[in-house]
Amino acid sequence: MSFVQMNCKNCGAPLERQGDAYVCGHCGARVINILDADILAEGEVIGAAEFERKLKEQKELLVFEIGDTVRAFDAETEVVNAQLRQAARDLRDGKMYKVDETLRGVSDTVFAAERLRLLADAGARDETELAYWSGDLKKNRHFERVCALGDFEQKRVYERLAEICAENERAGKEIARGAALLNAQAYEDAEKYAAAMCAQYPTDARAWELLIAARCGKEESYDPSHDLKYFFRCPNGRVLYGDPLEGETLPRTVAPVIADRLRAVRSKRNARSGLLRKVIGSVAVAVTLGILALVWALIENVFS
Repeated sequence: MSFVQMNCKNCGAPLERQGDAYVCGHCGARVINILDADILAEGEVIGAAEFERKLKEQKELLVFEIGDTVRAFDAETEVVNAQLRQAARDLRDGKMYKVDETLRGVSDTVFAAERLRLLADAGARDETELAYWSGDLKKNRHFERVCALGDFEQKRVYERLAEICAENERAGKEIARGAALLNAQAYEDAEKYAAAMCAQYPTDARAWELLIAARCGKEESYDPSHDLKYFFRCPNGRVLYGDPLEGETLPRTVAPVIADRLRAVRSKRNARSGLLRKVIGSVAVAVTLGILALVWALIENVFS
């Protein structure tokens, strides 16, 4: 397995690999491998059937019942109810940035309003999407109010959501460890680590992003289109990366190396298609001229 040259941060001398560590022959500094040996064992990326099973399993698990999404438990006026309905529509349309403005003037003692504000802050349309958010949900300025204003079942739902979001954060940190390998251009090790993450977190878009980025670095002819199908189907992708802008294929927050490779692959594909069309066009013209010449010859023979 080949590795790029790495230099000691203490003295700048080249590092030599010794087992699972890199050692400086000049000053003796050691850099421990960030990966356990077993995580780099040869392994196959999760198959399509297993991916589908995990995706279905996760969707069945993340079903939250919180009651009428626009019912104002403390609201007494139709104006507030109208604001709540409009804010709910903003969320459904993906316009999270408009929710605070829509709910301006609505008291923070209204459960429905605080719920919508919490979802908007996390970039989620509903509680199922909120379950794909990564971080400490309890630190959100609206979380405590939602739990205090909701009934027992609603409070239980949001406390469980906070646990799931914390688990998502831990998974994200584990997946992100592979970025150190990408930065060191150790693409083969990065690919193996990413494959292990895809097997462990098969419906997490971050694991697939790492795998695709590693393969882009490892192989110049790699086409990410197939693996991107898994990335796009991961339910946390929209919450973590956002939607692609109009006319674009990928969200702008995806690793640049992936976007660059996809553009290069499509450019080559379009060039080949253009060349093929030209060849087919030339052949068609030649065949047509040949047929016309043959017909003309037959006509001359008939009338000669």
